[in-house]
Amino acid sequence: MVKVYVDHHFMIGHAHLTNGKPCQDYSLSGVYGESAFAIVSDGCSSGGHTDVGARILALSTAEAIKKHLAFGGEISEKEAIEKINLWQRAALSGARTILGLERKDMLATCLYACVGENGGYASIQGDGVVAVKDIYGNIFMSRVEWADNVPFYPAYLDDGLDGFITAHGGDLNAKRVMREDFRKMRSGLEIEITKEEMLLREGIRGISLFFDRSKIKDIDFIALFSDGIGQIDGMGWKEAVYEFMAFKNFAGEFAKRRMIRAVKDARKTGRGPVDDISFAVIRFERENGPSE
Repeated sequence: MVKVYVDHHFMIGHAHLTNGKPCQDYSLSGVYGESAFAIVSDGCSSGGHTDVGARILALSTAEAIKKHLAFGGEISEKEAIEKINLWQRAALSGARTILGLERKDMLATCLYACVGENGGYASIQGDGVVAVKDIYGNIFMSRVEWADNVPFYPAYLDDGLDGFITAHGGDLNAKRVMREDFRKMRSGLEIEITKEEMLLREGIRGISLFFDRSKIKDIDFIALFSDGIGQIDGMGWKEAVYEFMAFKNFAGEFAKRRMIRAVKDARKTGRGPVDDISFAVIRFERENGPSE
């Protein structure tokens, strides 16, 4: 018997705080039936009201995931992501029209995961980090970055995709996306699994990770981060991931509590998060007791 628990939190970064800008990151998580989902969204700093856009995107994605879980049927994980992205796009477009928003207000990345006892998936629309800790204490991390810090935003599929492609040189087969996969063993040893340049067309389609039933049984928790995890003053992105995943216990708002502590510690030696940062976690608890 496996139970799933979720939590999430987001914080404004130093640059936005000192310049009087709103937090443009947002996160969500939830349990639906026997599955759980986690979502982080990061609004474009040079866009419009992307603090609103990031929230609408996260909420639209959550509704799309719930719709899939309710009506998805027996389909593959790849097909599930395609359906979720389609419903997400429809909800995003509808919300934009109803609220009278412009495309620049909707420019936000989205990273989501949906898992249950029988498996699941994570999808990176834009940039960010997926991290998985197994029951043995090993941590796997996958980070996606875009050339020139110009990530893909799902809103471009509704309006603006041609301009985005042009901004990246106009060649869909150009290598414009970097994916780095690392593993940190329980012993402390860090192993670079792969560092791969990916095509522009692949980044637009979204970068996915899949967890089959055999993998799920060994997973302690899955954590999602916006790209703000790589912009903490005086701290590398991998070190920041380790700190955010160093849970002392899992009672109540465990992700929120850990994030606040990690940021507080980072501010002792620097400015803490320079950019806004969002964080969401799905945790598995087996019937033989807590994962820690």
